[in-house]
Amino acid sequence: MSASSPSRDPFKTIAENRSRVPHRFKAYRYDRTNGDCWREVVQGCLESWRIKADAFYERISETGFKPIGLDRILNNYGRTQLPPTPLEDHTVTKEPAITDMTEVLALRVLKWKEQELVLPYPRVLHKESFQLQHHGIDALGYREDSEGYTLYVIEVMASVENNHPPATVKQHLNQILPETLDAPVPERLLRDLQTVHDESSDEHKNVLNGFMIATLDGTLSSTGSVMATPVLIRRHGEFHEDDWAPFLKGTVSFEQARIPSTVCFVSVECHDSFSGMLDLIKQTASACNEAEIKNEEDK
Repeated sequence: MSASSPSRDPFKTIAENRSRVPHRFKAYRYDRTNGDCWREVVQGCLESWRIKADAFYERISETGFKPIGLDRILNNYGRTQLPPTPLEDHTVTKEPAITDMTEVLALRVLKWKEQELVLPYPRVLHKESFQLQHHGIDALGYREDSEGYTLYVIEVMASVENNHPPATVKQHLNQILPETLDAPVPERLLRDLQTVHDESSDEHKNVLNGFMIATLDGTLSSTGSVMATPVLIRRHGEFHEDDWAPFLKGTVSFEQARIPSTVCFVSVECHDSFSGMLDLIKQTASACNEAEIKNEEDK
């Protein structure tokens, strides 16, 4: 099957724990050969790096690029705007370009696996501004079903640690539970709901406003109303089921929090190293890998 196949699931299940139903714990391995998903990952990264204007691109023929859905590639100037690839060392996950990439991949897996999930505005325009989403919850989303709306509180983490669980999992447990869902005053959640509300298109504003009202008056009280959604990104072959242990042990705390919630822990293994995946994204966007282009043209 060629790399252009849209039918292959890009996220293959490699582990699952059902011991705390309705809480969900699932790990996937990302398969880059799904062209539709890879195109979404590449496009998401370019958007997060603010490389969107036509001035950065040149149009191309469909030959060789149609399999991944591209009809334009970065021009010479556009390629100079791509972030440098960092060394694959113990600090690689702290690099801004890697942080952006892992967040994009995390949101892709949620879109593929959490059916009908809506992400009104997953990134804010000014990442370093005080009180904006980048300094709070990584992303907020919602899903509508027959019983109403469910709010997704999403925290993204990535690690190259050999430890299981890595330190970042415990840190994000604190962020999502005592600092957000079990905080004496729900300021962090309200602030980020406000940010996403302001950045979203009109079709989402009433839903987000409803979540704000429910948070303020204490009616966001059913565990089915909120999904606490930590997403851990690991390199190929590095996930271990102990990685989600702190959240698995803490499910009762989530149920009994001031804003009760159900845990939906998702882990994803990349198909490559973090730096290697970033290089592939840059190559796809700029078509600088001539051998890969020729290979696509021959299919």
